[in-house]
Amino acid sequence: MFPQKVTDLKYLKDVSKGDANFIKEMIDIFLSETPDEVIQLEKAIAQTDFEKIHSISHHMKSTIPFVGLDLIIGNELIQIETLAFDRKEIDTIQTCFTKVKAVMQQAHQELSA
Repeated sequence: MFPQKVTDLKYLKDVSKGDANFIKEMIDIFLSETPDEVIQLEKAIAQTDFEKIHSISHHMKSTIPFVGLDLIIGNELIQIETLAFDRKEIDTIQTCFTKVKAVMQQAHQELSA
């Protein structure tokens, strides 16, 4: 776990212009979709399925900014996506994924509270 909070809703608040219902809806979507994405990415890595790794990491990369996670794991997801596209360095992908998974789990806990 990270000693400080990993989520930051500033971007979401800006995009929504403070619309509390929209913010809640986006957080609910994040909470319902991301656990499965993390599981699917973990399975794809275990199976060395580069195509699936690339696809999932690309999608995650586009959703994490809404809760500020791009500042913490954006580079790792870019690296995972790039390496998967190049079909190489599964060990590096695994290392990056370890951080991504930990941050996503902490974000889920913070946003569920």
